[in-house]
Amino acid sequence: MEFTELYKQSNSALVSYSPDGAFIAVSVEHRLIVRDAQNPKRVHRVCVTPYDTAPYIEDIQWSPSSTHLLTCSYTHNRVDVWSLSDDKWQCTITDEVCCIERALWTPDSRHILTFSELDLRLSIWSISPTAAGEARRYVQFPKTPLVAFHPLGSYMAVAQRREYRDVVGIYATADWRLVCEIEPRTMDMVGLRWSPDGLHLAAWDSAAAYAVSIMNVCGMFKRVHTRPEGVEGLGVREVAWAPSAQFLAVGGYDRVIRVLNHLTWSPIATLMHRAVVQGPVDVFSEVVVGQTLAQSSQAVLAQQPHLHRRHTRFDLMPTPAQIHVVQPLDIHRAVDPPASDSASVGPGSSGNGGGISILEFNADGTLLVSVCDGMPNSLWIWRIRDMRLVAVIQTRGVLRACRWSPVESVLGFVTGSASVYLWREGEGCHLFEVPVTAAGAGVGAMTWNPCGDSMATMSKGLFSLAYLTSAAAETATKSSFNGGAAGGEDDLE
Repeated sequence: MEFTELYKQSNSALVSYSPDGAFIAVSVEHRLIVRDAQNPKRVHRVCVTPYDTAPYIEDIQWSPSSTHLLTCSYTHNRVDVWSLSDDKWQCTITDEVCCIERALWTPDSRHILTFSELDLRLSIWSISPTAAGEARRYVQFPKTPLVAFHPLGSYMAVAQRREYRDVVGIYATADWRLVCEIEPRTMDMVGLRWSPDGLHLAAWDSAAAYAVSIMNVCGMFKRVHTRPEGVEGLGVREVAWAPSAQFLAVGGYDRVIRVLNHLTWSPIATLMHRAVVQGPVDVFSEVVVGQTLAQSSQAVLAQQPHLHRRHTRFDLMPTPAQIHVVQPLDIHRAVDPPASDSASVGPGSSGNGGGISILEFNADGTLLVSVCDGMPNSLWIWRIRDMRLVAVIQTRGVLRACRWSPVESVLGFVTGSASVYLWREGEGCHLFEVPVTAAGAGVGAMTWNPCGDSMATMSKGLFSLAYLTSAAAETATKSSFNGGAAGGEDDLE
């Protein structure tokens, strides 16, 4: 893996690749800077926004066509649209009635949606030159930001609240007319997602009620998945569709993933995050070079300060293996609770953690990664073919971000250290040192290029691009036979 030099950025969440992977946009205070994704030294455009006071640029979004960008300053109640091909073209959106709380593109790249405060209305703005004088369209009482677009972009599903009930409105994006309305049978819907094949919608309830409604665009209910009998606690935390749309993974606050099939919409597998991993599972543990697994575990438990650089590697642990479990108030620290608390982890347990916070299928739908808040140092990787746990990765730092490559089964993740971690099935875990020069600054966020050949790694006020090279892949493959690749680590408290 090869890294570029460091470049400035003001907000790690606003470092964004264009959908075609050719450019990367960052914010530096009130300026929007667009760089070439293959050669970041080449600046394609600099847009100076009128946001003259902090927090300056609060959101950046690429149009699906990669030809336009929008910047938002919700503090200034303003959205600006910029063109990459025409430096003189600019569009400004302001709402004279309500403050704007959210803005996003539609799939055709010709319209922008803005959500007003207090969920009063959703406004549809056209930036097409032929739309001059066209009346603005509205959707009343949307639940911000619960909007989902059909994979082909032909329909838009909007969650709305009417007469104290949840309603899903289906709108045709050609003329924005209402096609139908569906009642999802939820008390307070917090999530809405279209299946990759565009045939079904999944809507799930708030944590107060465990319910996931599966319906088609005609309003026919396939099933309402509810909590199994005898299981108590909070409801659904995260939901993910498989790329084939044949499976729907539902992660709950009870630390259990229930996988529904597309034929009967009933659970065909229950994946549990247990404090002790048994069986033929690869359990990788990050250790400091020169320390044994036991010594590394004791250092974590003792909360020793480790702000200086340390070289670490991944060792393969024998099973059964103990997984670090934390108390809810100690999520930011890698601290184990007493043995009695660790033993109580299981479905229905409400003692520790906040459930499944990350749930994502890989590009071809063969693997599923999950992160449980009660085990913030651990990544769980499941194989969908036989619904079996294949790997658990324990890091020294708390996981800050993890994402699958958009084109292959490579998992990238960061922990706030000065390293980027990669996992590939059959090769194990590897880590690569990022050229972070600021004292105490580590990589706290990362995002993949849609082409899958590089990623952006972000630290405080800086970012760098990392390119996957064949030489790096060969080095990583060789080092995996020696227990993992070694690299530098700047741990953060």
